[in-house]
Amino acid sequence: MARKLHLSTIAISAATLLLVACAAKPKVDYYGKDITCEALGQHWTMPDSTGVTRSPADLNGKVTYLFFGFTSCPDVCPTTMVELNRVKHLMGSDADKLQVIFVTVDPARDTPAVAETYVKAFDPTATALVGDDAQLAAMAASFKAFYDREEGKHPGAYSMSHTAGGYVFDREGRLRLFAPFGMPVEQLFSDVQRLTLEPTRPNPAICDATG
Repeated sequence: MARKLHLSTIAISAATLLLVACAAKPKVDYYGKDITCEALGQHWTMPDSTGVTRSPADLNGKVTYLFFGFTSCPDVCPTTMVELNRVKHLMGSDADKLQVIFVTVDPARDTPAVAETYVKAFDPTATALVGDDAQLAAMAASFKAFYDREEGKHPGAYSMSHTAGGYVFDREGRLRLFAPFGMPVEQLFSDVQRLTLEPTRPNPAICDATG
């Protein structure tokens, strides 16, 4: 009986140590919302401002910040571009490891030339995606992104409401985070830097590892 109690005590002690070890394992907490396992932004195609069709396959190799907006946006979009420039500045020599993709929700006014001029004014390396109404609707649905036309006070005048924030992909083209508009630059930089330094994973299914 004593021997059985001794073995039970050892088993319990070993289990306790295992639980403590698991609890002590550091968990990576991002400032942005972790949406790794929400299956968003996986299926879309959209031409860029030069006419080249882009898809999720083009996101491999760099951390990507993708957001929806329009060039006539008075505040959210230009602020986002400025803040992304600040993130790149903080990244220093690693700035080229972050790519910025702007998806216009106003293709009627944002022609490829207009969209390209807009993004290049903020970031010469940024990419503008300009599709037709059907392509835009399909891509927005893939991300569960919102956009809507708001009529102005004068005939023909209008603005666009849209999801404010960015979708952040890792270097293997997997959507990992949603960074809400207004997120402090230092926090966004921290998240981008973590994804930049994150080792590549042989198995693309990482939900179990991050959930």
